[in-house]
Amino acid sequence: MNTTAMDRQKPDTIYKYEPCCIVLGNESCDLDSAVSAVSLAYFYQQSKVIPKNCETNTNFLPILNIPRRDYPLKTEVHYLFKQYAISEDLLTFRDELSEEFLQNNKLVLVDHHVSALWKNAVAIYDHRPRDVMAKVADDCNVNLHVVGSCATLISELFIQNKFLGEDEQIALELLRSTIVLDTVNFSAEAARATPKDIEICSILEDYLKAMDNSLIARNELFNDLVRARSDVSALTPAQLLRKDLKLLANDKAGKFKIALPGFPLPVQKFIEKPNAAEDLQQFAKENACGIILLMGMFVDATDNSVHREEPNLALHLHQDSPL
Repeated sequence: MNTTAMDRQKPDTIYKYEPCCIVLGNESCDLDSAVSAVSLAYFYQQSKVIPKNCETNTNFLPILNIPRRDYPLKTEVHYLFKQYAISEDLLTFRDELSEEFLQNNKLVLVDHHVSALWKNAVAIYDHRPRDVMAKVADDCNVNLHVVGSCATLISELFIQNKFLGEDEQIALELLRSTIVLDTVNFSAEAARATPKDIEICSILEDYLKAMDNSLIARNELFNDLVRARSDVSALTPAQLLRKDLKLLANDKAGKFKIALPGFPLPVQKFIEKPNAAEDLQQFAKENACGIILLMGMFVDATDNSVHREEPNLALHLHQDSPL
């Protein structure tokens, strides 16, 4: 599956003399955002069914809307892409685009529809209700439908255009995997799946089973992705601090910040990791934090339920801090 990224060269250089349309996922870069952006760019590039405002020779570039250094934090994205030999070198990240490149090229917004770059957007695919604050260009093709997963909307595009051959197998499997995870495997208790999610996933599975009878069962697929999402064993303390981070300011000028990093392990285990103290100090300095509240999680052995720990307080003093 060609994601159109080229050997880590800067897109500004690659597409200097060719028209380019950026397919941009949202800033969470969860599995839905990443797979939807990559699959939609692939669809446009290979099917030649493209937004009406794009030239016929346009290149479509999927962008993961995070810095490259944060890619390891997206453990379920990293896991699933690795299963299909989509290595990090084939991907392009938000911090690799210059502001000039963003301003001078067309854009497709995926899994979000509020953007400072709205004037450049030629299409939008999102599964949230329309935000009253969203600005949309008059000639933008807007596809907003409340469903369990944005991947459902991208899959529907493949199905409607009968772009379902063996060359598309990887894209279809990625999309199906994402729908299963986003809908919590169509759990009635979670109530995330809509009739459209159920219908589209079933159609994907019909085509995929015709190509390969060994299609992984939904339950097994879901459990694998949940495990991958919570597997932080390969992350350093510095990466764990950024994985699920909220920053608060407690003065009007926003100069004194409180950091609330959360991670799926007890705080005590985090503190025991090599270089944890040094990484905490560097993290506080980089984010100009006066207070860091570490929020861990633990599993209750009696019923395997997951619980948040009470926040643990860590103070960091440096010359720029009011403390």
